[in-house]
Order: sequence, then C-alpha cells, then structure tokens
Amino acid sequence: MTVKTVGFVGIGRMGSLMSPHISGAGFPVHIYDLNRDAAEAVARAHNGIVVEDSAKAVAEASDAVITMLPAGPDVASSALDADGIAEGFSEGDVLIDMSSSQPWMTVELAAKLAERGIAMIDSPVSGGIVGAEAGTLTLMIGGEDAIVERCLPILEPMAGNIFRTGGVGSGHALKTLNNMLSGLNTMAATEALLIGTRFGLDPEVMTDVISKSTGQNSAILRTMKQQVISRKFGGGFAWDLKWKDFMIALELAHRTETPVPLSALAFELNRAANRWMGDTTGKTSTEIVRWMEAMAGTEIRKPE
Repeated sequence: MTVKTVGFVGIGRMGSLMSPHISGAGFPVHIYDLNRDAAEAVARAHNGIVVEDSAKAVAEASDAVITMLPAGPDVASSALDADGIAEGFSEGDVLIDMSSSQPWMTVELAAKLAERGIAMIDSPVSGGIVGAEAGTLTLMIGGEDAIVERCLPILEPMAGNIFRTGGVGSGHALKTLNNMLSGLNTMAATEALLIGTRFGLDPEVMTDVISKSTGQNSAILRTMKQQVISRKFGGGFAWDLKWKDFMIALELAHRTETPVPLSALAFELNRAANRWMGDTTGKTSTEIVRWMEAMAGTEIRKPE
C-alpha cells in the first residue's frame, strides 16, 4: 500500500514550513490547525494544499496523517477525540507523529490505534526553523519496518538526514535526549566563555579556538557567535519547547531508573532560569545564557 494523499495536523512555525515540501514533491496535502487563518495562509502560498475543518476531515481525505503538535497529550487528543484522526481513518492508514512527544505516551497511543487497525510511527525532527524551511531536517524514525518504508516517500522531501531508531516511541526518546544534551552543551559553553571573558579573553577568539579543539560542541559551533556574542539571542528553538523536552528527558530517566546526577543538576538550574524569566513568550533556548550572565555579573561580549 503506497501513500498517495497526505494529511498534516498542526500548521505552526514548523508545520507551516514542512508541509509545503510534501506538496512540492507531488503529493496532495490536506491540512488542519486550530488557527484556521494560519492554515489558509499556507494553502494560499502553495499549490496542492487544501484546508480542512477538522482533524477527522483531514484523515478522511488521506492515507497517512502527520501530526506536528506541542506534546504527546495534544497528539493523543487529536488522534482519539470524537472529531479526531482515528474517526476519519480507514483500516491500514498511518499516523506519523513528528512532534516532540513523550515516548511512553507514543507507545500507549500506538497500541490504542492498533486495536482499530491503524498503524503509527514516530518521526521527531531536529534542525529547527532553518532546517524546516530548507527541507534538511534530521528525522529520527521509530516503528515497524514495513510501515516506515511506506512512509519514506512523504518524509524524504523534508529531510537532510534520516535515521531509523527502533520500535515505535524510540524516535521520541532519542529526540528528547538529544535536546537535553544540547541544553547541557549550551550551559557548559557559557561557563567556559564567562570565565574567559572575566579573565580578559576575546569570546570570539575563544569560540574560534574551541571550535577546532577538543572542547567543541554544538553551542560553540552554532550558538555563541551567532546568537550570544552578537547579542541577538534568537534561534529556531523556543524556550518553552526546550524546557518541555528537558522535563520529558528527566521523566524518561526516572522511568528507566537511570541515575543522572549531572543532568538533574542542569534541570534544576533550568528550572531556576525559567522562574527568573517570568513571561517566556517569544524567548528562545539561548535565554539560559542571559540567566547565567546575570549570575556572573558579566556579559559575553567582544572587548571594547
């Protein structure tokens, strides 16, 4: 069974950029979002995209439906509610959750859908807004091999890298652990640059040297010059989503009875930063640096 028509539920910052790659590959795409204006704007800008009135209507028109929603409970609600995806699906159709969902909830949802003859895979992404717009996201796909193979033609147009991670839920597990490690990288890089700045080193020179040395990490390569030293504090990853992923990762550690003293300490520091920020609307994951700068009484800037 090949996928001929695709549904997409969740046309937010990521979904609005991801779904056009599928229609651009020649697949008819039916979309739904609680914000109908956002969905209609995407449909007007791209041929082959049709706006529907509900998640159920999207599923009725599609062989496979992608969800790109805030978290696992939102995906479960979209799938199982009275006007949800499962109500519109036929037996053999596929739900593809590309959200950053709780992996244990993904396993539970997949089991409930299987009872109705509906397949499910998870395919969370890394790469943020830039990757979504360019169609170069990294996908982490969990699920049965035969189902994944059916879905690859609609996933490949959005991806630069595709990794198979194991059974359903494994993609979500790996995604949340990646994001936790990314947060730890940022905090570690910030501490190093704060020490050097207070000593009198140029943080740009530090970044250049460390990026070619053994202390290199993703924050040194992609964040410090671009977002911190420039004082832009932007980036494609919202703070609230990063904080959610950190909470999921620590819950996963608890559920697997894994001791994580370093990550647990970082989690509590992020909790303190979250309270310090107050209103987090529009803030990105780099905001943790501002909090660490405030504690040090120093900003990571080029010397004047």
